[in-house]
Amino acid sequence: MDMDQAGRTGAVALDVARFDYAPAAADYDKAMWRFSLRTRPGLTGSLLLPAVFAAAAFAVRVVAWRFDGGQILIAAVPCVIALFAVRQWVRRSRARAQYEDDAARGTCRTTLTEEGLTTTGPDGEGNSVDWRAYPWWFETPELFVLTGSLEHVFVLPKRGAAAPEDLVRARALFARHLRRI
Repeated sequence: MDMDQAGRTGAVALDVARFDYAPAAADYDKAMWRFSLRTRPGLTGSLLLPAVFAAAAFAVRVVAWRFDGGQILIAAVPCVIALFAVRQWVRRSRARAQYEDDAARGTCRTTLTEEGLTTTGPDGEGNSVDWRAYPWWFETPELFVLTGSLEHVFVLPKRGAAAPEDLVRARALFARHLRRI
């Protein structure tokens, strides 16, 4: 059934999915953890700074010949550990801030359509975003996560599906408009 047929019959089109849910901090933590450690974009972002540092250390070693391998390793290990710790802290703080914004709204209603997604709170205020804001998506057993970067993450709990068919509709919309990671 396409949109015109759905409009003529008064039925809900197959490409509209609705979710009603209360944001939970644990959902955001799970989404960021999964993105950071189990997706190519997340891993690439995590490993970029250590790779740059390693390349710089190697260049210093080759050009200056003043450091031996042990000295570079002794300097690099604490820096890489610090980079990972700082990145995870930044990611958690971003996820926490995003959760606080969503939680302040209260119970959220998210509607997915061909144009994008619209999230509103109980007061009727909300925002609409088209699919270009989130080029990637992935799912966990409990969540759909749409992401473009660490700054643009949308967490959609599956528990909020208005009907079981909405999970199938959401996957279909994501598959048409986003790349799965």
